[in-house]
Amino acid sequence: MLQNEWTGAARWLVPLGLFATVLLVGVLLRAAALRALDRWSQNTITRADDLIVASIRWPSYVWILILAAIAALHTIDLPGEQADVAARRGLEALLELSITIGAARLLGELTQNSGSDLPPNLAAASTGLLRTIVRAGTLAIGILVILSTLGISIAPILGALGVGGLAAGLALQPTLSNLFAGFQIAVTKQVRVGHRVRLASGEEGYVADIAWRTTTLRTPTNYLVIIPNSKFADSIMTNFNLPDPPVNIVVPLTVAYDSDLRRVELVLLAEARRLVADLPQLVKDFEPVVRFLAFGESGAMFNVVVRAQDFESQFGAWNEIYQRLIECLRREKIEIPFPSRHVYLRGDVPPRV
Repeated sequence: MLQNEWTGAARWLVPLGLFATVLLVGVLLRAAALRALDRWSQNTITRADDLIVASIRWPSYVWILILAAIAALHTIDLPGEQADVAARRGLEALLELSITIGAARLLGELTQNSGSDLPPNLAAASTGLLRTIVRAGTLAIGILVILSTLGISIAPILGALGVGGLAAGLALQPTLSNLFAGFQIAVTKQVRVGHRVRLASGEEGYVADIAWRTTTLRTPTNYLVIIPNSKFADSIMTNFNLPDPPVNIVVPLTVAYDSDLRRVELVLLAEARRLVADLPQLVKDFEPVVRFLAFGESGAMFNVVVRAQDFESQFGAWNEIYQRLIECLRREKIEIPFPSRHVYLRGDVPPRV
């Protein structure tokens, strides 16, 4: 009797030993791998590696535990072949589920924090639409793999989804139109979150988000304008952040006709260079431009051109630029004319008969 009990207990020693061995080796390898990944991530400037390390830090415990259970299960003779197959498939499905969830989270975070060539204050965070599509696509692929692992045929499911998708497409045509328009906006990257745009219909503001149905603009007065994606994609718009963030500031000035135009040009150019050196909002390596434009109604017209760091920076520079250019002209005794009209009257006109 005791020998039978000892024999029954002894047959569990190998699975338990193998489980403990795989668990211990897995934990040691995990610690070594994470240390190496931490050193690697500290030597890079992108956030992608930090997100990869963070996404596998805790799920890796689950993966090690499931792998240890699968290894131990191969040494156990379960009663009945079906029970053995079901147990192995179940553990494999759990492993695939944990990997799928981790991959969906990682890809979603990578999409959300994808880099951009814009400066930090206008860094283009990926839209909620694209992040949702990436996560949903990863989960869908993972679920199909899990169903295949469990021995469930996915062909009838795909067929049912195809027929159901056709019916849903006909019933939800406006919604799908906005969905695909939003996907097109997100993929082409001609408009990104953080960009300032102006539509042909007059709406202007910063792109706050591109969701699955609407695009949200935050106006300069801090209101939200919600536009359906289909209308936003079909609209003619101006993007003030592409192809490059810096924008030119064109300052029109008018001087009297009796002014020395060459001297006026030199005076304005010298003051514009001082403005570039003094104002932090202006691009330092851009050479200011002063050009005679035309003969206006009241005087000779000039344009002074400098370059701001980005669209937002120009508003902080306008006031100082105007004031200093006007002060410069007055200091140099260059007349700034005001609009005037000369009316010449002929003699009294005899009344008509």
